[in-house]
Amino acid sequence: MRLRTLLGLALCATAASAQITNPPANTRSLSLRDCIHLALQDNLGLRIQHLTVEIAGDSLSGAYGPYDPTLSFNASRGYVAEPGDYDPRKFNPYFQSDITTSKLGPELSGQTPFGFSYDLSGGVQKNQAITDFRSDPSDAAFFPGGIRSTNDYNAAVNLAMRQHLLKDFWIDSSREVLLARRAALKISQQALRFQIMTTLLAVELAYNDLIDSREEIRAQEQALALRREFVAETLRRVQVGDLPPLDNAQAQTQLQNTLTALASARETFAARQNTLIGLLADDYRKTWADVDLQTADALVALPADVSRSRSFQSALANRPDLIEARLEVEKRAVMVKFSLNQVFPSLDLIGTYGGLGSENDSGGSALNDALSVRYPEYSYGIVVSYPLSNVRARGDYRASKAAKKIAELQLQKAEQDVLLQVADLVNRVGYRFNQVDSTHQARLYAEAALEAETKKFQAGFTTSFAVLQYQEILTQARTAEIRAQVDYNNVLAQLAFAEGTTLERHHLSLELK
Repeated sequence: MRLRTLLGLALCATAASAQITNPPANTRSLSLRDCIHLALQDNLGLRIQHLTVEIAGDSLSGAYGPYDPTLSFNASRGYVAEPGDYDPRKFNPYFQSDITTSKLGPELSGQTPFGFSYDLSGGVQKNQAITDFRSDPSDAAFFPGGIRSTNDYNAAVNLAMRQHLLKDFWIDSSREVLLARRAALKISQQALRFQIMTTLLAVELAYNDLIDSREEIRAQEQALALRREFVAETLRRVQVGDLPPLDNAQAQTQLQNTLTALASARETFAARQNTLIGLLADDYRKTWADVDLQTADALVALPADVSRSRSFQSALANRPDLIEARLEVEKRAVMVKFSLNQVFPSLDLIGTYGGLGSENDSGGSALNDALSVRYPEYSYGIVVSYPLSNVRARGDYRASKAAKKIAELQLQKAEQDVLLQVADLVNRVGYRFNQVDSTHQARLYAEAALEAETKKFQAGFTTSFAVLQYQEILTQARTAEIRAQVDYNNVLAQLAFAEGTTLERHHLSLELK
């Protein structure tokens, strides 16, 4: 089975370089599309799931084995030296003899998916006997030296047939395995699709979180620049006597706090780099250990058109885990069908037909007689069997129905859980987009307020402590805006996953052959 994942061509994003202070020479800037491509190519979890699908396909191919005709060929030679013996029911004793028997012949046997089995066989047998009559001179006189050598050839062609009419008719153990493995293959294919969706969601969330860390570093660097300018201005005014030394200490404290926050933001960025790389790489030590991964996409939050009813319909139709649950119900239904069939009595129609041939001089004549059915033989009949209590079959049937009911209830529960998840995410899309707007406005107001307070400070109408507070408010507003945009994009990704449209969201298609 070949499995091919095709990347669509319509995924577009605005590129924006992520700059961190003093990046190393081996910086690698990737867009979300680049990351998705690498994950589809190298993610170890996906590669394992691909092999699982291949195993399921090979197992299905093996399930057709019982319907593969079996051809066998038999060739044997036997020798028996029989001593003379006395038969109390006959006048003459058995004479000593040496018998050599040679057999040669093919056989073709098999079964069909509708309860019919066959066995076609044929062969030629040569019997060579050397009999010693010297113990009876009157009989020995008829043969040179009292020894008789005889050859005879027997041939037979036979076709044996059996047709199940009740038990093992519409389904038997071989067909149950075949249908179960067919469902298992479909389940493994949906599991692969689900694994791809899960991986893509993890990549997108990790990529967004890395953008969040990148923007947080920028926000802290902007705050650091403000703190340094303010420290320089405060120190100048302290030196000329316009401000008390305490103001310089307060400014220096805020500067050090900002340096601490910047270091923490860079630490978080490095950890999130490794999280994303873990989703993309199959050989971290060789390929990625010395790479500084940077995000190339800009942080944007675009309005989305969402509909709860449309999302419900999409989730029920497209979620791979729900499709898996439905296939599990179908698989259990096959088991119920088989268990019900085993409750019936065994009623089989049997028959044989063939021909015999015999010749003293040549095996060819005997074989011709057998093939031309010169001496036919045939039989036919009905075989009926039924366990008196049939306890095992009835118990298995009841258990299979209960297992099917469990699968149906699990499907019902899974559908309800998915719908609740979709409903929650649809609501969160609206709430998170409102937060994007409100945090943006808050950041604009914080910038304006800081600018006004700074001018008042320069004119001597406010304290440095007030300016430091406004700077902190601006930093918090910038961080909140970044987080709101990232959270909104994450919710959109999670909603696409809940709807089962993650592949479509990234313009991907999955072909299984």
